[in-house]
Amino acid sequence: MNVRALPLLPMLLLGGCALLERESVPEVPRIEAPVTASEAMTMANDLATRGRWSAAQQVLDAAFRQFPGDRRLGEERASMVARRQRAERLLEDRIMVGDAENQHTKIQLLEQLSLARPDDLVVLSRRIYWKEVLASKIEQLTACGEFHAADTTALARRCIDLASAIPTTAVIDQRLARVSAQLRASDDIAAERRRAREEKERHQRAKALLVQAKAAIDASDYRRALDILEKVAQLQPDNREVSGLQQKALAIISPQVDALVKLGDHLYLEEQLDAAVATWQAALTLTPGDEEIAARIERARTVLTRLDALRQQQKAVPAEPPAALGD
Repeated sequence: MNVRALPLLPMLLLGGCALLERESVPEVPRIEAPVTASEAMTMANDLATRGRWSAAQQVLDAAFRQFPGDRRLGEERASMVARRQRAERLLEDRIMVGDAENQHTKIQLLEQLSLARPDDLVVLSRRIYWKEVLASKIEQLTACGEFHAADTTALARRCIDLASAIPTTAVIDQRLARVSAQLRASDDIAAERRRAREEKERHQRAKALLVQAKAAIDASDYRRALDILEKVAQLQPDNREVSGLQQKALAIISPQVDALVKLGDHLYLEEQLDAAVATWQAALTLTPGDEEIAARIERARTVLTRLDALRQQQKAVPAEPPAALGD
């Protein structure tokens, strides 16, 4: 190496870092000074929402100097500091957990590689190295689980899962056990809230359907009312009002069905099969799933099919020629 070129190396490094810094740091838009304390808090919260915590804090600091007597600004400043610290902690922990997960995956892959190369000392040394690196993060991972167990449960669970895969001490095991118990409790609470939300949604849906069913009854559309009431019964099997409305609709439909069935029977006996099928089909529309009516329709259609087959056979047989006069 040229010794005379050595003094230039620090300058080149510094120049490169300065160039990198200029290229990587985005230009920060100028922030207009707020006119009121309320405007300052709104502006600061908007900046914080976009992740610009430093700018948000600067806005509040400037507003606090401009409006020193406004108690809300002091409270908002304190809240902003706490929110910023938590947001930064969340980002740092996500980065740490991501690195730890990559290291854990790398160790697993190196273990597989060791099976293929059992005598490769380089693979062995790499695996040992990364295990030590991951083991050095046991405290960070445990603290991550403890810190986020209350609200960011998914991240806390990732931390605990990774920490549990690392050899630990009795003290760490106790801390991990406490966090795991807290996460299970959080899961139970979340499940209970989900059940309550689903129950509320079912109640609201059933209530809306009941309104539609009653409107259908008022409009004498009893078949539609029964269909809607069936949906309500599925949502709320113990709803007594549904049972009462179903009985009311059926009490009106049943005589109509009976009359249609009898008329269809009469038409069938009179060999008016198409009319009988149409009449029974109208009755089946009022009571879908009625097996007796469906059997009548099937029987009549079978007869119609046979009659149609006989007609086709008769058409296919040629007529005999008339006899000669002298025969």
